[in-house]
Amino acid sequence: MSLIHTCELNKVNPFDYMAQLQKHASEPSSDPNSWAPWSYRDMLQRTDAP
Repeated sequence: MSLIHTCELNKVNPFDYMAQLQKHASEPSSDPNSWAPWSYRDMLQRTDAP
């Protein structure tokens, strides 16, 4: 519940957020702050950019 509520407070879809965490499973453990609900979109742009 806490993660879902945090996502909602940051206007992040909880399902999409958790799906991205699974897709990039090895990356959040090395830099957890960049994969928080309020900052993961920036990280996605950096990792998915060509």
